[in-house]
Amino acid sequence: MAKAPYIRNIRKEDLAAIVEIEDRSTGVSRRDYWEKRIDMYEAIRPSWTSVVAEVDNRVVGFLLGRAGEMEFGLADPVAWIETIGVDPAYRRQGIAAKMVEHFNLSADEHDIYTVFTLVGKSNGDMEQFFAKRGFAQGEMRHFQKRVKI
Repeated sequence: MAKAPYIRNIRKEDLAAIVEIEDRSTGVSRRDYWEKRIDMYEAIRPSWTSVVAEVDNRVVGFLLGRAGEMEFGLADPVAWIETIGVDPAYRRQGIAAKMVEHFNLSADEHDIYTVFTLVGKSNGDMEQFFAKRGFAQGEMRHFQKRVKI
């Protein structure tokens, strides 16, 4: 049985591990991007919205989210799960599930009772993942427009 991950708030020192996880998952390394994202999260986001999962003192997963009030005309505050990454060697061990559970419990502790995320139409695995955790397609619609600059 896999060892249970330790979930904690993200820190700047986690940058290298996050870059490595993305590189191992996608073949893309975006150190500057992640450095800016972590700086932004530390500056303006509640600390509970972005976490990492550790196993044996090694970062093996990350979840970045946010919280907001009166967004999109909604009367109540909401939280968003924006990005989840898990080291390929640690997938299917419940790491992402634990981070989402931690995020949901933290949202509830901050009197936020609705959590949103976006899943691509062609990403059936993530759709199933979130459905298993009680997420369902919501009432809001996603619109987009491709622009050429």
